[in-house]
Parts: sequence; structure tokens; C-alpha cells
Amino acid sequence: MSVTPVLQPFYEGWATHQRLLLAAIADLNQEQLALRTAPDQMTIWQLASHMAGSRAYWFHDVLGEGDPAIRDMFRVARTTVPGLALSDAGWEDDEDHPRTATEIVEGFQLTWAMVSECLDRWTADDITVRIPQRSADRYTTRGWVIWHLMEHDAHHGGAISVVLGANGLPGLDL
Repeated sequence: MSVTPVLQPFYEGWATHQRLLLAAIADLNQEQLALRTAPDQMTIWQLASHMAGSRAYWFHDVLGEGDPAIRDMFRVARTTVPGLALSDAGWEDDEDHPRTATEIVEGFQLTWAMVSECLDRWTADDITVRIPQRSADRYTTRGWVIWHLMEHDAHHGGAISVVLGANGLPGLDL
């Protein structure tokens, strides 16, 4: 990765976090992927699906980056979440179609390739560009999206690690 030197430790840390997460979940079976901390909480497969799908959403829908096919792979034909619009639903929102470790790993690899390509290309100036949001008077920056996804991955990756540890399985080897 040939990123702006001051940003390199952050990007490398994010890449390391992904490697650790995938190492923790790649060999899980369907029963293990269905573990959760409580009945009203997301399963491991839902948390991981939400993480990868969020990357696709933010990079494609908000920043206009990446292959539309990667974004589309996270769309679902139906949702089991009452009141959730189908256009806002992702893999995690169809509990009748649990994702496999293979699907999750592929989703992470494809979305990471999209993220990595942008991080390689963008300069420090590029990450401060203002990007209009859904309403005409709201803006974000690429830098904010990067930070948001880093913290999002860390938060949900931690939740996955807790679920694994609570069930006697190794979590993320930080």
C-alpha cells in the first residue's frame, strides 16, 4: 500500500484488524456463526455481514467508488426486520438466509480491495474533499468516511470477539 506516510499507520492498522477478524471467523461452521450474546442481539454472521456491507454502502453509495456489483452482492430479496425498507436491507437483515464463513470472507476481501484501491490512490488533500449527502445542505469528507468505517469495524469486530470468547472460542488475536 503506497499511502500518504502520515496516514500509513492507520491504514495498516485497519488492514491488520481485517486479517485478525478473518482469521477468527474463516473456519467457523454455521452453528458457530449463529452464536450471539443474547436473543435480541446480532449473530456473528450478521455482525460480520453488516461490517462488510457497510463498507460497500459507504464507498459505493456515498463516495461513488468501486464496482456496483460489489455493492449489489449485499442486497437481499427480502428482510426479516419489521418496518425496514428493502432498499436499506443487507445480508444481516434476512435471518432466514444465514451467510457462510466463505461468503463473509469473500465479502470482506472484495470490499477491502475496493477500500485499499482508494487508499492507495487518494492523497491527504483528497480525503478532505467535501462530498454532498442525501440532503443538499449536508456534507461529509472521505476522511470522515474512512474514520467512521475504521471505528465501525473495530466496534463490531470487538463484539464478534466477545461472542467467540463467551463461547469458548478464540477471538481476535490482538
